[in-house]
Amino acid sequence: MESLHQPQMSEAVSAQESAFRYTEPAPHDEVMMEQLEYLLLHSRSGRHKWCAECTRLEKISRHLLAPFC
Repeated sequence: MESLHQPQMSEAVSAQESAFRYTEPAPHDEVMMEQLEYLLLHSRSGRHKWCAECTRLEKISRHLLAPFC
């Protein structure tokens, strides 16, 4: 009679490791640039004057331009 295949220890460990893979976080500067691009594109649409995203862009613009004022 054939026995059912029982996973060996190495197979069980590799299955467990693959279930808990760690993904590195994205670099902060890339995330900030993507967010800024999103906000700029949103504001250019002109449909949502002074919504939450437009207000956020206004705050960010003030902080980014402060050293030049």
